[in-house]
Amino acid sequence: MQQFTLLDDGRLADSMVLKSLDHLREDVEAFDEHAAECHMMLFRTYAAYFTSISARYEELGLSHARFNTLRWLYEAEDHRLTVSGLGAHLEASVPNVMRLVGALEEDGWVTRQPSQSDKRVVYVELTSEGHERFRALLPQFLNLWEEVQSGLSSDEQVMLSHLLTKLRMSLLSRYIGRDLVAYRLEERRKKRRSAAP
Repeated sequence: MQQFTLLDDGRLADSMVLKSLDHLREDVEAFDEHAAECHMMLFRTYAAYFTSISARYEELGLSHARFNTLRWLYEAEDHRLTVSGLGAHLEASVPNVMRLVGALEEDGWVTRQPSQSDKRVVYVELTSEGHERFRALLPQFLNLWEEVQSGLSSDEQVMLSHLLTKLRMSLLSRYIGRDLVAYRLEERRKKRRSAAP
């Protein structure tokens, strides 16, 4: 059961997270309690958010993975990406992307096209029918995003976006140092080179 509490300073808190912080205080002499609480809340909130939104995506006829695949292709130049580029956007391995693309291809959403200049490269492209179908579904997904965030005011949504952007910028600059998709693509190239005989 989920339980929440109102703290003396007016903040809302998750009772399970507060209990975890109490246990940590017993075992660890000094730690940043705000960082620990924030870490736990990010993961607990992501789990609830993902579960809520995934169920609704299924009602609209697309899994979360399918929707994100189609969204990246819809937004891409010429509505196409390489398989490895798509995998980097989705944070998925090439075999997983190929399975996903195969299913979308069977349903008429996408086609696969070999590169004219490099036979090792395969592009995934929205079909014209896939483009129109996705475009027709977009308003329903936007309404869903609005619905699942209706527990926050517009000002709170703006602040949450700001804080998440600030955290993401910090992580990218301190740990990765560049665009995340470019980083993932470079890491995949390094793995392929090191695995080559």
